[in-house]
Amino acid sequence: MKYKFLVVSILFCLIARSQEVNYHKEIKYLQDNGLEPSEYIINKFREKNLILLGEDHVVKNNLNFVAQIIPKLYKAGVYNIGMEFGAYEKQKELDNLILGENFDAQVSRDLMFFYNVGWPYQEYQDILKTAWSFNKSLPEKSKKFRIVNLSYQYDWTAYNGSRDEMSGVFHKGEVNEFRKNVVIKEILGKGEKGLILCGLPHAFTRYSQGVKDTNGNCTYRKVSLGNLLYEEYKDQVFSVFLHGPIYNFPNKSPFFLSPANGEVENVFKLMSNEPLGFDLGKSPIGKLKEDSWFSNCYNDFTIGDLFDGYIFLVPFHKMEDCSIDEDFFKNKSWNEIKKQIPDPYWHEPYDTKKQYWEATISKIKLKERYKDITRIPNLTVTYGKIDRVKNFQSNYVDSRNIDVWLPPNYNDSERYAVLYMHDGQMLFDSTRTWNNQEWKVDETIARLIFDGKIRNTIVVGVWNNGAYRHSEYFPQKPINYLDRELKDNLIKTDLKGKQQADNYLKFLVEELKPYIDKNYSTHTNMQNTFIAGSSMGGLISMYAISEYPDVYGGAACISTHWVGDVNVKGDKVPLAFNQYLINNLPEPKNHKFYFDYGTVGLDSLYKPYQTKIDKTMNKKGYTIKNWITKEFKGDDHSEASWSRRLYIPLEFLLANNNN
Repeated sequence: MKYKFLVVSILFCLIARSQEVNYHKEIKYLQDNGLEPSEYIINKFREKNLILLGEDHVVKNNLNFVAQIIPKLYKAGVYNIGMEFGAYEKQKELDNLILGENFDAQVSRDLMFFYNVGWPYQEYQDILKTAWSFNKSLPEKSKKFRIVNLSYQYDWTAYNGSRDEMSGVFHKGEVNEFRKNVVIKEILGKGEKGLILCGLPHAFTRYSQGVKDTNGNCTYRKVSLGNLLYEEYKDQVFSVFLHGPIYNFPNKSPFFLSPANGEVENVFKLMSNEPLGFDLGKSPIGKLKEDSWFSNCYNDFTIGDLFDGYIFLVPFHKMEDCSIDEDFFKNKSWNEIKKQIPDPYWHEPYDTKKQYWEATISKIKLKERYKDITRIPNLTVTYGKIDRVKNFQSNYVDSRNIDVWLPPNYNDSERYAVLYMHDGQMLFDSTRTWNNQEWKVDETIARLIFDGKIRNTIVVGVWNNGAYRHSEYFPQKPINYLDRELKDNLIKTDLKGKQQADNYLKFLVEELKPYIDKNYSTHTNMQNTFIAGSSMGGLISMYAISEYPDVYGGAACISTHWVGDVNVKGDKVPLAFNQYLINNLPEPKNHKFYFDYGTVGLDSLYKPYQTKIDKTMNKKGYTIKNWITKEFKGDDHSEASWSRRLYIPLEFLLANNNN
């Protein structure tokens, strides 16, 4: 007996470490191949002549890294840094500044002002000062380090209000073509090497941006600075992403996403956020899925398809704001400033120098800029692993996050049943929920699998979309059993003018299920596909199995909200649900239903209506083999209550076929 206990204890210790185990390939790859970030850059220059560092602008950590690496670059024979934020017209003045006897801070800020009147961020100028300081330390006749301005001054006075005609603004031609020519003239054409600091979209080399037209047809554009240089110099050019946010699809919220759907931060969290540089390619990290805007027009897109290498300095919550050069507007009139304010299509006109100054300062507030990333990071689970698909796109309903839970030691060589659960943001991690409660799904299912009480199962947590949760979860066809006045009022008020339950089910069946079955090792048949939810989620689960009996083999309807809308008095709505079931219940031979309710709070309303449903179930031929209804005295309408009894419907629906 003691040996059995020892084995069980060891196995549960292993399961408790399962999040780490599930990232063992990624972690091992980084342990074997990752380098200290500056060492990684220097190492890449042994085989590359040009490295493009793609940054999200105004992150102090990134800019300090670039400044601090200058002595190491020089020692490795790399004598140039090319900077997006600088006008080539002023290259001679910049050279004089970097080589001068003294560093003139006013000249430095004037150079930056000439390129962009709204860029008072000190750390960009600090790169210039660091280069000057390093050059001062060199012997007099030795080769000096150089900063190269890659851009030119745009003429924003020529903007005519339309982004379709920008030739007057970009009067020296396509910007990245101009930058490419500067890089060739000042660096590569001289047989030298260079590090290029630029915004993320300018640093791509192999990647082509997919653009989909209104008919769904895709074209692919190679217009970034890295693309243009790669076309001419091929393997001499290498792109590296400085860890930061990636853009979401246009007009989708949030604006920024965490790279590889948050997986990069997950891996580094397990490595104590150790700063590392590493190649992507077909490595375990490079194979992590990437669902940002850059995945548009691609299937099975990964972070390795986007960049060649990666540098992780700090996680998002430790990224620092740039400092502000308080003298940036010194000796500059408002008339001089306002005529060259960039990107007028991104903001309302500014009326005063003070107003514009405050706007430029607000850009660097990373806590605000990254709030969606830091507020909703990928979940932490006790057992297994979460794959998050951010903003899963649908033709039927609004996009939403999908959390796919994989059990400990998930293996593609085995097949898994699938449990779809509504209100997906409430299932796994109480530190990320609005009420600090959770269903404890990973803990419960992992233990049941381990004990052999249920079959191997993955869970698909489908987030609700907030404002239209009732609209999507309120079964649509039962509404037709109501009188016209009640029906119209219900749709207008409770459903906010939209009946979306049928479209929500189409999304689950026609879009989400095919995606899950394609990307995970699942049993695709009805006997291994289940659906579950609580409250309104219980209603839509009942509706799903009734509308799609060939898809779902079982439904767990927990604290089912039979009243539908608490503002509707009487029992007309519950009776409509009952009548719908009388007419639409699937055959009991191949389907299972689980219902329950508590006795406290909102749950105290459900017993009389559940009793009517139970009579209908009995009349339709359901027995204890395929239908359970349970009452839980003292339980209320909360995740805390549902988590305590979750094992009961799971054991009933997902019973191990071997038992």
